[in-house]
Amino acid sequence: MKKFSVLSIALIFIGLILIGLNWIIDGYFEMIVLISFISLLVGVVLSFIAIAKKEKGTLKFISLISFFLMMFVVTWFEPFQLLRIITWLKNVS
Repeated sequence: MKKFSVLSIALIFIGLILIGLNWIIDGYFEMIVLISFISLLVGVVLSFIAIAKKEKGTLKFISLISFFLMMFVVTWFEPFQLLRIITWLKNVS
């Protein structure tokens, strides 16, 4: 059963699409970026769960590697993206 692996790669993919959508659209939309980062983080947690449960296949490692690569790309090209999310969350609460 590769339930956690498939869910993790699906959530990582959704997060990647949403981050790409935010780059395509002019301006900055906090909700799109927030949902994409939440999706990416949940995907990583599911990937760690899949590793802990010792699911078969390499899909769990692909989602984990793609998360770290995507975070590297985001911080390389737009370093203040994470700072915007943290500030936005602070102002909401």
